[in-house]
Amino acid sequence: MTQTVPFGKKFKETYFTNINPQYTAVNHGSYGLFPDKIFHRYVEEMKKDLYNPDNYVKVQQPETYKKALQTLGEFFHCDYRNLALVDNATTGVNTILRSFPLDKGDKIVYPSTIYGACGLTIKFMVNRYGIEAVPIELVYPLEETEILSKFEKVFKEQKPKIALFDVVISMPGVKFPYEEMTELCRKYGVLSLIDGAHCAGLNPIDLGKLRPDFFVTNLHKWLFVPRVCASLYIDKKHHRSVHTLPVSHSYLDDNSKVSAEDEENWLVDRFTFIGTKNFASIAVIGDCIRFRQEECGGEQAVYDYCHSLAIKAGDAVSKIWGGPVLQNKAKTLVSTMVTVELPLEQFGLSITDFTGNYVETIEYVFGREFQEYNTYVPVIVHNKKMYGRFSAQVYTELSDFEVAARKVVEVFNTLADDPKFRKLSGKSKL
Repeated sequence: MTQTVPFGKKFKETYFTNINPQYTAVNHGSYGLFPDKIFHRYVEEMKKDLYNPDNYVKVQQPETYKKALQTLGEFFHCDYRNLALVDNATTGVNTILRSFPLDKGDKIVYPSTIYGACGLTIKFMVNRYGIEAVPIELVYPLEETEILSKFEKVFKEQKPKIALFDVVISMPGVKFPYEEMTELCRKYGVLSLIDGAHCAGLNPIDLGKLRPDFFVTNLHKWLFVPRVCASLYIDKKHHRSVHTLPVSHSYLDDNSKVSAEDEENWLVDRFTFIGTKNFASIAVIGDCIRFRQEECGGEQAVYDYCHSLAIKAGDAVSKIWGGPVLQNKAKTLVSTMVTVELPLEQFGLSITDFTGNYVETIEYVFGREFQEYNTYVPVIVHNKKMYGRFSAQVYTELSDFEVAARKVVEVFNTLADDPKFRKLSGKSKL
């Protein structure tokens, strides 16, 4: 269906009226957001549950779960029986790492820019099971060939069991050459575990063509599915080696004997019901995809608008902040998220004002942003520089990013003389 309402302010006023009109929303990548139509459908599904919980959970939920998988199978171009639904990407990564048979001394390779929760999961595996962690230092901007070269060198020398990597890195918000990395893993016999937290709805994906060992993507970030909901892909050859998190009613030992039909549906049967929770998100997955096809004009239309807007937003923010867009020579780093440097010298600040007490100083900036200035731009120290990440979405337009960028400048303008920040930074004078 052809899109009738133009993206941007008009689209927000028509389909995203739950957004606080006074709030400058440029951080879609963190939590996602869903349109009014999906909100009403979601509430409708919750009412079905409340009307008769026994019938809903025992009868309707298994049918709804299978239908959702079938819809996602078409969307991801793969056999739906290779898919499972979990709460989020971190849960999916944990499901693989904490149930797949890894032995003491097996090596996990991952980039230094890996999502924090996943990095801590690896730390847990090291401490609890003796797995060896092999981080690869990535300092952006980098060309894709440089990244692949670093990983290939480690693959040759370290012979790891598994590699964990992103589709789009969370912070800084840059694209990762995940397709080439998957091929590299295949070439060297390394299992590929792809954290596609930022993928479904952001980056077109063909799992039938990609053929990773494991792939997880949030559906609630960019696909407009209500929180929480994510899709976990497991190659058929690994079905028996992966178990639910937590282990629950459907557990079967890896070597259990089942019928041919049950073998085909092994993953579906294991993950359909792990425990009681709100299943409404699963029920509206098809509605979300239809909304994107009909009201948005299709996946390509969404991507084209958001990617183009991210590029324009990066340039606009760069002019306001006085720092460059984080980009490489091949211009492959910007997706629908863009990362821009915020030079601190103009505010009488330096990186050391943040790195001494990193978590608390950054959190203090975050709090000032949304409590006092009605916006939120995630910032991070990378390569000894301060960067901010912006998310382009169909309900945003260029002026949103200009407003948010100026608000961030206002926050940083006050930090040098802010007693609380000075105390957090460990300096009596800045």
